[in-house]
Amino acid sequence: MASRNFNRAQALEKEVKSLFADVAIGASGAPTITKALGIASIVRNGAGDYTLTLDDKYTRLLHVSVQILAAAAEDITAQLVAEDVSSAKTIQFFTKAAAVETDPSNGARLLIKVDLKNSSSGE
Repeated sequence: MASRNFNRAQALEKEVKSLFADVAIGASGAPTITKALGIASIVRNGAGDYTLTLDDKYTRLLHVSVQILAAAAEDITAQLVAEDVSSAKTIQFFTKAAAVETDPSNGARLLIKVDLKNSSSGE
């Protein structure tokens, strides 16, 4: 563990909450959450089509990033498709190669960060 004096992150937005997930990709793109707090589940809707479900509702989505960790080179990017964090608690994204929805390889990991607003103040 790091033994440093870390400082609080600050933002002009009020009540910013960050959630992180580590998702293992199995055969046929099947996702399994290996570590996550505040994220209830992730499902594969089809090739390269994933829906993340949060534990709680939030006022609005501020940011999502998806990094693909794979042993071999993969030219895959993530694209946010839809979100409803205030009602259904979902975020849908595609993983794509050459503009086609593509599953990351078996054994790859998705490292996901989600920033959310937890207040209606300042909207």
